[in-house]
Amino acid sequence: MKILDTHHHLWDLSLRSYNWIKELPSNESKIIDKNFIYQDLVNEIEKNDVYSTICVQAHQSEDEAKWLLNIANNSQIIKGVVGWIDLKSPKIEYKLDEFQKNEKFVGVRHVWHDEKDESWIINPEVIRGLKALAIRNINFDFLVRPNHLKYIHHVYDEIPDLNGVIDHIAKPEIKEGNFEPWATEIYELSKINNLSCKISGIIEEMNNDQPLDAVEKYSSHIINSFGKKRIMYGSNWPVCLTKNSYEYVLNLAKNISSKFSDLEKEDFFFNNGSRFYKF
Repeated sequence: MKILDTHHHLWDLSLRSYNWIKELPSNESKIIDKNFIYQDLVNEIEKNDVYSTICVQAHQSEDEAKWLLNIANNSQIIKGVVGWIDLKSPKIEYKLDEFQKNEKFVGVRHVWHDEKDESWIINPEVIRGLKALAIRNINFDFLVRPNHLKYIHHVYDEIPDLNGVIDHIAKPEIKEGNFEPWATEIYELSKINNLSCKISGIIEEMNNDQPLDAVEKYSSHIINSFGKKRIMYGSNWPVCLTKNSYEYVLNLAKNISSKFSDLEKEDFFFNNGSRFYKF
């Protein structure tokens, strides 16, 4: 079975500063406050028999997007890059035209959950930018927490053709055991046919002493809501290392999908992501 990791990052701290890393708890930041470059990725996926990947932005700059695309262009492993572009830019159409000249440019992401205004996404300038994505059939990754989910309905009222995916199952409060309102919001959003969900970033929301059984309630709800054609595997490496190894995260995904048929596993681990990111 081929495995596509739809969500990982790369960074070189000599090129730019990733301030969010230093804002993590000290025991976590010290693990990932160092370079994670292409060869590190190769080492991980070869050990874990992963076939291909999608690299996602971790810095809000077009400079990083271009850097990642340059790496991807020289790689058989990285099939696409989800980069950052200023959605409020009056020149967004021009910028998107330039990025789309590179076939490995497969989407855009903004670190919405770190915006001071939780309703940032419905700003008219942002909506205009998202409409530009939809017109060009460019994917958008929603990086959110549960309190942001309610605004996604407004986005799709305005832009029903936007091809979107929720990252990290919307970071539910697993530590606290809170299921609502996350569960209801997820169910309602799953009714939007061109919205998918990445089963990724789960262990980062857990306490170190929580049993893996705590995950089942949340992952099952995602699967039951979105179905098995609109979910995809992602590691969130190297951020996942703040809690455990790449292998651990991949095995967690295999456990979550253990009752899937062989075809459903192929969809979850490869076909759904390949279809979404169009390669």
